[in-house]
Amino acid sequence: MKNKRNYVAVNLLTIGVLATLMACSNDNSTLIPQFQSKSVNSTANYTDMTLFRGSKSSTTGAIYEVLPGPAVINPAMSPTPFSNNIQSTEGAYEIEVDDIVDVDATTSTDAVKFVNITFTANDGKKFKIDQINIIHKPEGAGDHSFFGGVGLNKMMHGDTGIGTALMPKMLAYITLWGLVDLKDASTGEVVASNRIIHIMTASNVRNSNLEMIPEVVLDKSDHDTWMSQTHVILIPQDMDGNFSPVPGTDHGFIHMMWENVELTKETRDWKKVYEILPGPAVINEAMNPTPFSNKVAFGAGSYSFNVIDNSEEDSENSEDLIKNVAIKYQRPNGEMFIIDDIQIIHKTNGSGDHPYFGGVGLDKVMHGNTGIGTNLMPKLTSYITLWGIADLKDGNGNVIAPNRLVHIMVSSRSRSSDLKLSTSTDIDSTDKSPNNIETHIIIPPLDLEGNMSPVSGTGHGFLHLMFENVNLTEN
Repeated sequence: MKNKRNYVAVNLLTIGVLATLMACSNDNSTLIPQFQSKSVNSTANYTDMTLFRGSKSSTTGAIYEVLPGPAVINPAMSPTPFSNNIQSTEGAYEIEVDDIVDVDATTSTDAVKFVNITFTANDGKKFKIDQINIIHKPEGAGDHSFFGGVGLNKMMHGDTGIGTALMPKMLAYITLWGLVDLKDASTGEVVASNRIIHIMTASNVRNSNLEMIPEVVLDKSDHDTWMSQTHVILIPQDMDGNFSPVPGTDHGFIHMMWENVELTKETRDWKKVYEILPGPAVINEAMNPTPFSNKVAFGAGSYSFNVIDNSEEDSENSEDLIKNVAIKYQRPNGEMFIIDDIQIIHKTNGSGDHPYFGGVGLDKVMHGNTGIGTNLMPKLTSYITLWGIADLKDGNGNVIAPNRLVHIMVSSRSRSSDLKLSTSTDIDSTDKSPNNIETHIIIPPLDLEGNMSPVSGTGHGFLHLMFENVNLTEN
């Protein structure tokens, strides 16, 4: 009986399926799948700011010595070590530091763990520095703080009161003050003993022609992490601030420069969260500056939000929405940006340059040659895409840019491991691995009518924030 019941049940099921198929075949109408509403969350958390405790010269960056000349920022001061009088030379360096305290004290334990600096000066002499004793001065002594002897991610020079006002305002990823013996690189003989040395690995303060940026109030240095530069300066002063030329040098001081240096010994992978800086569009370099360059600056941040895709097509009656928005991004100089609410744009069908999919779209192929979004981005798959309006706030919650257009994509990875943007516009060649999902948060320099409108408070007129290896879950 059991087998017979199963046989009858199977045959009844078969008859039911056949009847359904026959009914469909007799119906001339086409079955259209109903749009299914979906709710999706995305998060990322990289709130600890990256600190670099080391740097070294690269094989590609220029090496040169700054020679005596008029200070670029104040030409009446001459000769100085802060001129545009430079000479290419040879050299290499590597340094690693310990930054234990942030306030000056004779008990500070800030130190240089390793250093090896070699270079050829303009007169052909080859020098070496292989030990640095960090200066641990009392708090309040001297013209300005030494941050315990070593500082990381510190704003310096310009009008900051830290360092000389004859250098532009900049961000020092590593800064230190110490005492060294300058040695003959060939013999090891000490040429100048117990000399003050100041080293900075910092944002780039010279342009492509190696001319110094003469800006002391605003930080106009290049924060591209790949373009960092290192200054090694032996100043013509003794410990009491008296004029004292450095022996063995033909002009009394040394100011060596290394370009495109490597930042090392990072506290976490800095390439997890960063911002895109103004630069030539990778896909069309004639477009410059744009938010679609290979110029990047490390930062810290987190985000979370929940999107609900209720509508497939654009309509003023679309019910697409985003909830629980919490976006924070911090630059290493301390600037912070916050977005805590986004109103999804519900535009009329057919308006604008391309559809918004009701305001929120899921699993959409975009950019490149698709006609959806800018063609200055490669073709990619966007697991979440949305367009909305938001107030951009600072770290204190003050609105610095109200009612700004914001575009967010949680997508396949469009940048390589060294953060170079794909240039494929015809084929989606982005990385679709589930552990390589990335998020773009873009506030473009456009108003809601598409007119140019720089985003105030950002420093370069837009924000393009990137988070790598993000989380994506469907509710």
